[in-house]
Amino acid sequence: MEKGVNKDASTEEKIKAAAFKIFQQKGFAGSRTRDIAEEAGINLALLNYYYRSKEKLFKIVIEESLGQLFIQLQRLINEESTSLSEKIDKITGLYIDLLKKNPNLPLFILGEIQSDPEKFKKQVGIPDISIQEIVTIRQAKEQMKITGIENIDPFHIIINLISMTIFPFAARPMIKILTKWDDNGFDQFIEERRQLIPVWIKSMLKIEK
Repeated sequence: MEKGVNKDASTEEKIKAAAFKIFQQKGFAGSRTRDIAEEAGINLALLNYYYRSKEKLFKIVIEESLGQLFIQLQRLINEESTSLSEKIDKITGLYIDLLKKNPNLPLFILGEIQSDPEKFKKQVGIPDISIQEIVTIRQAKEQMKITGIENIDPFHIIINLISMTIFPFAARPMIKILTKWDDNGFDQFIEERRQLIPVWIKSMLKIEK
């Protein structure tokens, strides 16, 4: 590519979408820039013009996807204007919407974390502080005090909510085999869980509404 040629935004987005798909399918170590270029329908030289290395491309696509999720999650949990009940509904919906768009994401993340958790943490841009410092969970603590379960760390509630949401997507291939569901059947199951998960979490916290 000649110097002075302007980069095209649509080509950049095409490359990022292709990279995200390949990274999810093969993991960072198993992905090649040639695979990404083929998926994007461009030649390797053009991909290298836009993104000089696989590492840089990985950092960008993961930061844009998971980085935004962490920001939204933190904002939702610490938002003063919404009740704890509303937070539970919104967080459940946030995760389900993300995973419906990217059903391979849970297995990809687990693979990268198992491979090198510290490296993944840096690539995603997770701050070097504990989640307890990021998330105050004040309303959860107040609710637990009211219902007499204040000796439980509210972090358990967050992990329960995330686990209930993510596990079906991580186990999606096996669930479909065991139930003989097609994609529509699985989607219906997930939409049912969108309604049920908040009910279960609120029951744990003894929230009536």
